[in-house]
Amino acid sequence: MQPLHFKFVPVVNDQHTAARAYFLCVIGMLLVESMIRLLPALAHLLSRRKHAGNSTYEPHPRNHWTISVWIHKLLTLPSPIPFITDHTVASLIRCLIFTGLNVLWGWNRIRYTTDYQLYGWLTIANAGLTLLLPTRTNLLSIVARIPSPVLLMYHRWAGTATLVHATLHFSLTAQHYIRTEQFDTVLENARIRVGILGWAVLAVMFLTSIRILRRRTFELFYYTHFLFLVFVAAAFYHAAYTSEFILPGLILWAVDRLVRFAYNFRAIKLTSVTHYSAGQVTKLKFEGMKTTSPGQIAWLQIPGISALNWHPFTIASAPGKQKTGTIAIRSLGGYTKKVMNLAVEATAAGADRTELAASAASLKIRLDGPYGVGRLCYSQFPVVVLVAGGIGITPAMSIASHIVNVHAEAEKSSSSKYHQHIHLLWTIKDARHLAWFEDELTSLASQSKGLLLLTIDIDIYITGGGLQEENELEGGPGGIYKYQGPGPVHKGRRPNLTEWFKSIKETRPGLDAAVNLCGPRALTRAGRHAAARTSSRDGLFFVEEEEFEF
Repeated sequence: MQPLHFKFVPVVNDQHTAARAYFLCVIGMLLVESMIRLLPALAHLLSRRKHAGNSTYEPHPRNHWTISVWIHKLLTLPSPIPFITDHTVASLIRCLIFTGLNVLWGWNRIRYTTDYQLYGWLTIANAGLTLLLPTRTNLLSIVARIPSPVLLMYHRWAGTATLVHATLHFSLTAQHYIRTEQFDTVLENARIRVGILGWAVLAVMFLTSIRILRRRTFELFYYTHFLFLVFVAAAFYHAAYTSEFILPGLILWAVDRLVRFAYNFRAIKLTSVTHYSAGQVTKLKFEGMKTTSPGQIAWLQIPGISALNWHPFTIASAPGKQKTGTIAIRSLGGYTKKVMNLAVEATAAGADRTELAASAASLKIRLDGPYGVGRLCYSQFPVVVLVAGGIGITPAMSIASHIVNVHAEAEKSSSSKYHQHIHLLWTIKDARHLAWFEDELTSLASQSKGLLLLTIDIDIYITGGGLQEENELEGGPGGIYKYQGPGPVHKGRRPNLTEWFKSIKETRPGLDAAVNLCGPRALTRAGRHAAARTSSRDGLFFVEEEEFEF
């Protein structure tokens, strides 16, 4: 009996064609991502047009297929592999498909030096994808409605694949020339030296992108990424037919830079600065920039801190016609501590909250944005569930304010509208943290009372300070804090999210819900488990998770 021999034969013999096929396969994945969100948006638009003549209408109770419910549950669960970006099973599946495409088109016999060129082509193809995805003003995100976090996730995977294929191409070629004692001769070729430079640049960008370094030394990560221009130049010099892969992303990057350059001419005016010593939160209110959808981010620069450092923050205010906004910054790192110190300089010793309207005019800021396309369109869902931990309340405030504004405008006009219900849960460690958004929560509750087709239920959990009397909270060191905002306040315990989700399901039977999670990892994982367990044929919980990943 003859022994079995496996032949490592490439899928396509022409290496350039294999790289093209791989590139198109990943573009196909992105088109699927687009369709997942475009089709429901189109269905919602058609439904609104159908009911355009009605002043109000009710969404039909849902009756999902059993198999679609189980698929939804699976994709909602957090990933068992924690390093996968955004920590979901759906992202794990995406990653496996993406990795499989790289293995499929990179399958090679690795016998001759010409075989090594396949990994060079896949390096260029992945580099083109990497360049296509991360720009802030990303046309793929805006036109195809692919969420920004999803594009950034693909960007990181494509960047890693670029380095892997480049390393294979470089190491296999180098070992051949070292073994045949031709390495010194080959290095005399300028094209080879430039190729090695491109690989070294990739390695530097990859190392500074490692999560722990990216989080702790953001500026190092940010500015070393401009070395991609060196890599692009090296790729054009080192390889032929590079433009078809690289130029699309390079053009999008140029468009993004032009838009961001135009943003520099906006007059951004800081109207007030409020510092909360409990929790070290600084709230900036500004004029001169408006958002287009809830939960977007803006990049902030304060020349008084640094002329080079830009950092992203969620805009806590709702999109609208007014060019006004709010950013809340908690002191968690070097840059945010410097922002806090600017506010503290004018703060009286021992004051828990100091509003610096007078000094706001002298504090100059620059904003780049707004940016970001979310996974969910919250105005499409009859039920909106917002779960926030600590300063993670910022996207929840933006979403809730947006829905209130939409209903207020609808009731003033003759546009069609339907009942919506907002359920907001906020968990904090210290009772005094309620002051961060007490005014905004009070305003939301007050506005919703005047709207016929909108309800807001707010639950607050304090895991630290205890409840002294009604609406009187012990905020730890610093004495008693009197909370006068809406919602029941639960002291000294963490929420049971599964039971809370079940109570929403019982209160709003037969309705789908949009869920926004933002907070510590334990809270968001618990939120995903609760959404998956509670989803059923008569209503699904669709989850969007907020997390800064750059």
